[in-house]
Amino acid sequence: MADTLGFTLKFPFKSASGDQVSNLPIKRLKRKDISAAQAVAQKDEGAMEDLLVAKMLGITLEDLGEFDIADSKSATEVLREMSNGADLAAILGRSTIASAADAAV
Repeated sequence: MADTLGFTLKFPFKSASGDQVSNLPIKRLKRKDISAAQAVAQKDEGAMEDLLVAKMLGITLEDLGEFDIADSKSATEVLREMSNGADLAAILGRSTIASAADAAV
C-alpha cells in the first residue's frame, strides 16, 4: 500500500474548529468529485476549483478561505498536477521511497 502524501502549509492557521492546521493529507479525487463540484459551482471555475481543493485536502471551504495566498497557490498546483496524472510525491518535493525526511503521513 502506498504511503499517504501530505500537504504541508508554509503558513499554518487555526481552523474553524480551533485546531492548528499545518499539514493535511491529500486524497486522490474521483470523477464523481468533479461532477459534484460542477453541479454546485455551475460554470464558476474558481468556485469549482475551491470545492475540489477542499475535497482533496479534506477541509471545509471556510478553512480553505483561511489559507495564505502562497499555500492556496500551491494547493491549486497540486490539484492541477493530480488531474494531469503527475507523480504528486515529486511535485511535493518528496521521494517515493519512505524516509524519516519525508513529512508525508
